[in-house]
Amino acid sequence: MRKSALLATALSVVAVPVAGVAYAATVDQSIDVTVSPSKAGTAKKPAAVKLKVDIKTKKKVASETFATRSAVISFDKNLVFNPSSFATCTQATVQANEAGCAKGSKVGSGTAVGEALGQVANLKVSAFNGPKSTLNLHVTGSAPLAIDSVIVGKLGKASGKYGTKLTVTIPTTLQQPLPGVFATLTSFVTTIDKKTSKGKPYVGLKGCSGGKLAFKGDFVFSDGTKASATDSVACKK
Repeated sequence: MRKSALLATALSVVAVPVAGVAYAATVDQSIDVTVSPSKAGTAKKPAAVKLKVDIKTKKKVASETFATRSAVISFDKNLVFNPSSFATCTQATVQANEAGCAKGSKVGSGTAVGEALGQVANLKVSAFNGPKSTLNLHVTGSAPLAIDSVIVGKLGKASGKYGTKLTVTIPTTLQQPLPGVFATLTSFVTTIDKKTSKGKPYVGLKGCSGGKLAFKGDFVFSDGTKASATDSVACKK
């Protein structure tokens, strides 16, 4: 605790001259999706799958400081999401104490990496099904700073080759863990793989169009600049 407090004080002192300043984001943005198994079910009975989304944001200029402000992740139209079949846990309950969440509301987990002022934080991610088609991503870590924040994603309809999109806004506490210090989430990996007691999956695969599943990520950074990335995954009927 003393080391964390000292580091927080030091970062605060360093941050004073640059408070409120973020440099333009120039990044190599990627999204890498894994769907397993890759064999599709049917519209009436989609196959239960494990969905892993691996997002990487690599700075082109190491000295740049910026944060991801929002993201929209679009999923192939053959993927079916079933949040209404699962127990829910509100953002407030997840934030206060995950142990207070209803049994069966946790639908996945993952990891994240944050970087600020040359310091790297390895973070844990817990995914909970929220009310009204939301997904609560609880991001926690203890070093070099204490991080405890919930990213709320909203599942909605997409268009074209995409059927569902997850729209998220990154909380200010993650964008700037200290005043004037912008934290870049260089990695964010989440795996969703849960089923109900009756075997209904949170994510199912109902078909396979053209032998591939399409995915896209659209990102907005703290300075207003944008980046996009796509990925495709082989599938079979």
